[in-house]
Amino acid sequence: MMTEEHEEGEGGEGGGLMRWLITYADLITLLLAFFIVLYAMNRTEQVKFSLVAHALARQFDSKSIVGSGIGPSIITNNSGTQAQKATPQQLQSMNHLQNKLQQAINQSGLSRQVSVTSNQRGVEVSLDATTLFAPGSAVLSHRALMLLRDLGGPLGMVPNDIEVVGYTDSTPIHTAQYPSNWQLSAMRAANVVYVLSHDPEINPGRLSLLGFGQYHPVASNATAAGRARNRRVNILVLNQAVAQVAIGNGP
Repeated sequence: MMTEEHEEGEGGEGGGLMRWLITYADLITLLLAFFIVLYAMNRTEQVKFSLVAHALARQFDSKSIVGSGIGPSIITNNSGTQAQKATPQQLQSMNHLQNKLQQAINQSGLSRQVSVTSNQRGVEVSLDATTLFAPGSAVLSHRALMLLRDLGGPLGMVPNDIEVVGYTDSTPIHTAQYPSNWQLSAMRAANVVYVLSHDPEINPGRLSLLGFGQYHPVASNATAAGRARNRRVNILVLNQAVAQVAIGNGP
């Protein structure tokens, strides 16, 4: 009896040891599973990013979304060396367009109210909104209509897309027709687009519009002169490489 009790005692201690080992093994297994899940989550996010990047690359007809591959980068400001580089013929065409637009402006007698410049996005005509519209209004003046008709010929010389953007100064507006400067700037751009779309030289499919309200000033709104400069409508003839991304031209 003593031997059997002794043996049972030894057997009980052995069972306790085994239970401790099983608990320890379960803990190690759970920790291993936890780190495997963390690793898998990290890899999943990388795969998702890669899938999104490749999908966007196909959409924009580019071989690289991130980095310095061919085509524009939508993550950084880097541009590719081929898709963004204008050909000599395109540069010549845009320079010719700028000269023709300047001639039309000079003939209209509005060279002090309208300017033509070129930048990385294209050739831009900036029109003083005070010349185009009455204060707080989006109705084009007769002088503005004549100017836009004069610009129609040069704008029809190239097939490039045209972006019309309206801006206001910081003076608040709250009327039944224009509850804010957003509506006023957008409607002014829309009315310019409407006139240009009826010009026989311009394909309406080339046109788009934006309204930025008072949020992109070019001068201080603290002075009357600065506010006058901020009230403007810009007509931007986009470079062909820029237009493919900006407006989403596709097949």
